[in-house]
Amino acid sequence: MSHSHTQRITLVLIFLYVLTLVLSVNWLWKFSYERLITTNQEQLERFSRHLESQLERFVYIPQLLSRQGILIDTLNAVNNPAQLDITNRHLESVNEIIGASDTYLLDANGTTIASSNWTKSISFVGKNFAFRPYFQQAINNQRGHYFALGSTSDQRGYYFSYPVKYAAEVLGVVVIKMDLSSIENNWSGKEQHFLVTDKNHIVFISSEKSWLFHSMTPLSTELKNQILNSRRYLSREIKALSFSGELDKSPASLRLNINKRLGKTYLSLTKTLSNVDWQVRVLVPTTSLLINVSILIVLLSLFYLSVYLVYILISQKQNRRHEQTLLQAKAKQQLEFQVMHRTSALRAEIDERRKAERALRETQKELIQSAKLAVLGQLSASISHELNNPLAAIRSYAENAIIFLQRDKIDKVSNNLTRITYLTERMAKISYQLKAFARKSNGELSIISLQPVLLAAYELVKPQLKASRVLLKMDLPDKSVQVKAEPIQLEQIVVNLLSNAIQAMEDSEEKKIEIILSVNNQQALIEVIDIGTGITQSDLAQLFEPFFTTKETGLGLGLSISQQIIKNMHGRIWATNRQDQGAKFCVSLPLQN
Repeated sequence: MSHSHTQRITLVLIFLYVLTLVLSVNWLWKFSYERLITTNQEQLERFSRHLESQLERFVYIPQLLSRQGILIDTLNAVNNPAQLDITNRHLESVNEIIGASDTYLLDANGTTIASSNWTKSISFVGKNFAFRPYFQQAINNQRGHYFALGSTSDQRGYYFSYPVKYAAEVLGVVVIKMDLSSIENNWSGKEQHFLVTDKNHIVFISSEKSWLFHSMTPLSTELKNQILNSRRYLSREIKALSFSGELDKSPASLRLNINKRLGKTYLSLTKTLSNVDWQVRVLVPTTSLLINVSILIVLLSLFYLSVYLVYILISQKQNRRHEQTLLQAKAKQQLEFQVMHRTSALRAEIDERRKAERALRETQKELIQSAKLAVLGQLSASISHELNNPLAAIRSYAENAIIFLQRDKIDKVSNNLTRITYLTERMAKISYQLKAFARKSNGELSIISLQPVLLAAYELVKPQLKASRVLLKMDLPDKSVQVKAEPIQLEQIVVNLLSNAIQAMEDSEEKKIEIILSVNNQQALIEVIDIGTGITQSDLAQLFEPFFTTKETGLGLGLSISQQIIKNMHGRIWATNRQDQGAKFCVSLPLQN
């Protein structure tokens, strides 16, 4: 082979390599990303339910404790040491039973008069918590709840409070503190990072300990002062983790900027717990996606490198054969010169042989040309099949226009000519659809009603239905069913399905097709049902593959192109056999309200 030919082949391989690489990486990234979202969305829901269940354990316990006489008696006799001792032991017993961090009783001024930790060095007894919102809520005769760092224990806790009333008077407040650190124990050591933030994006529950009491984004000085004054995090300095990305969007891509050059990217899934105004978040490193893409790039590179090496070996082998051929031709030429001097008869025989060789080459060219014409014939038959229905409709409208013209019904003639114009435009678009299998359609999608599309398809196949003696029944809802689609392409798909159904019933005594349009789970469903011979199980598996056909003629592109068009409309198409007789083709598209 020549050097220029080798260069062209090399450029073609490079182009195919780049094209395959771009398409494959794009598909793999999208597929892996969606799979990562689905998997970790389940983890997020599980973590959220676990968190909510832990909180719900203590919601109503303060209310039940507030009705106990021992607490009321203690608040009425705060200076009775014996009564206080009994209450301390009672609260200690209750705290062990319910599994809380601390349980304590505050008087009307917010001072702790009894506590489950009364014997410990960090006892709450004597401490005043009037500044805490949970006390202020309960002393105002409301159910209280609040998250904060304990001012005595310096441990994270969620506080549930309820007023203790006697004779319609609020005597004090009973409080239960839940230890939030126990929640993290079940979620540490996983690939994902689970964390809970407040409305200011400050992390207070996290499987990554180093992120605790950090804000996901920098806070303003004014906001820092407000948080400091609330004493929710006591005097801790809230530093920023420097996440960049859309924090309030789910799913989202967030980047943790370690420094100017280094960083780590995460897939972020978020759920808001409305009852406590928390954001539960799962952060998943996207490293696995990069690894998958890298493996794909390596495999594709090895494949195309192998193809190139095989091509080089074949080229070298062909070059050696070509050199041998040239040597043989040179030797033959020398021999011919010798023979020409000996006999003219031999020259004539050589001339005849050359003529035979030329005839053989011409015959080979004719055979190649015949093969090309056969392929063109198959393609023409396929295009003719695709345009048959519009042509039949055009002929019908033209014949009717002649009759209307003879009867001076000009308005109906104009209407028929308008329809013919529409159908000719449609025929041009139908031919373009044969390319849809190789690339996406450039047709613009718009919100349309399905009923007119189905009725228009019926009009197109009406002559074919009449010629084949097929009864068509349409079950359409009265209310308009709207989807986002390209009407001409969608109409062509329905026409194709109807034509296939008609052909499937060629040998049937009873010929009937039913079109059903229904709505279910925000999806519009079009069903084309026939009572023909049905589809074999082996054909069902490859029905929508390109170039697969059960017909003697045709390219087998109709259903494959239809599937590509429906995918571009964010829908799907499939086929099944009916239990009694025939087949059913279904097209599903998202509803547009």
